[in-house]
Amino acid sequence: MTANNFNLRGVPSQVMALLKSEAKKCKVSVNSLILNLIEQGIGYSPKPKRVKHHDLDFLIGTWSAKESQEFDEQTKVFEKIDDELWK
Repeated sequence: MTANNFNLRGVPSQVMALLKSEAKKCKVSVNSLILNLIEQGIGYSPKPKRVKHHDLDFLIGTWSAKESQEFDEQTKVFEKIDDELWK
């Protein structure tokens, strides 16, 4: 597919500020954000987009070795496959 370009004039400063803020929050360029918004708005999706969630990032690395070991022990039962359920 050939990429096409166009200029968008008359964007209110408040809208531009919101676009920049959202792009920064999503860690994408303003251009990418606008393209995504246009695609969503017209119902076009060239490929499925993977959504990244960061709401639990603050928990990374917070467990002690003991807590990690206890969790592994308590969840070990979930690793066993019950053959009867798969017949």
